[in-house]
Amino acid sequence: MEVKVVIPSHKRWDRVLTTMAVDNAILCVAESQRELYAKCNKGVEIVTHPDGVVGLARKRDWIVQHFKNVMMLDDDIDHLKRIYTGKGEPMIVEPDEAYHIIQLTANAAKAAGAYVFGFSSSPAPISYDSFNPIKLNGYVTGCAHGVLEGSKLWYNPDIICNEDYWISLLNAYHHRLIWKDTRYYWSQKDTFVNRGGLAEFRNLEAEEKDFHLLRRVFGDVVELRKSQQNAKHPFQKTLKLPF
Repeated sequence: MEVKVVIPSHKRWDRVLTTMAVDNAILCVAESQRELYAKCNKGVEIVTHPDGVVGLARKRDWIVQHFKNVMMLDDDIDHLKRIYTGKGEPMIVEPDEAYHIIQLTANAAKAAGAYVFGFSSSPAPISYDSFNPIKLNGYVTGCAHGVLEGSKLWYNPDIICNEDYWISLLNAYHHRLIWKDTRYYWSQKDTFVNRGGLAEFRNLEAEEKDFHLLRRVFGDVVELRKSQQNAKHPFQKTLKLPF
């Protein structure tokens, strides 16, 4: 099985980094933005969706329906990083190997019966458990996750900026299984200061609406994150998934 590597992007035609981090990536953009993306991303395959598909959740749902077996990567990824390293082994993964790792991970997930797959959510080596590199529970990040055909999963169009929480929770409800290779981490650059993309829609009101929607549908496994920054970002969330 080959999965397509797709980069959903919006109004960042001149600031796409991820095509340099992984080979064979496809840009997915609104039809009206195709010309600008093509001009600034020579040699990169571009697939367009109708302009009426607005918002990241709707875009992801369109991508999953269109490509069937897909790995989605944010457009601001600088490189794939090894959390572990052997003697003399480079920390940064080359683009061709990054593509190969995606394919291996997707096929391992399918063999295990999982429909959602992803990688580590932490770049810190101290968080890596060398005795348990593959996690079969938990959640994936919006930055980098894959969905396989037959999952019955969908992205709620009412979710504004937490579609990764939605798909992780829905996957846990349906399948009780996920595939996470925590040996690797997709490193982003300028995520919260980059114009366009989800930044166009993300604000405190949107985060609050998402929190209450997730709690209403999935219950108290959706919790507010306890941190010193809660005063500035009171609706940071975490998931306490038992599987």
